[in-house]
Amino acid sequence: MTIRDFRYLIAVADCLNFHEAARRCHVTQSTLSIQLRKLEGYLGAECFERNRGGVRVTPAGRELVRHARELVDSFERMRRIGATFKREREQATVLAAGFSCV
Repeated sequence: MTIRDFRYLIAVADCLNFHEAARRCHVTQSTLSIQLRKLEGYLGAECFERNRGGVRVTPAGRELVRHARELVDSFERMRRIGATFKREREQATVLAAGFSCV
């Protein structure tokens, strides 16, 4: 499982359409479908009912999507924190490089 897999799960739940979710995620529909089947297998629950009439989120899917949103949100917060520290470290390096020991 990866953050990307959780993003796919959320996209399908939001769009209720695999083609549109794949477009949103910048992948092919088959890639998205394969990854979601793997995720469902790993989690042991079917997240979506797929039929000719469209896609419906299952009760288990609703709960899993809720947790996926929390995970993705937490991951994004972690990335922002990391980026902030990286910028601060780079700024400190630039400032330190401006001083000479003559």
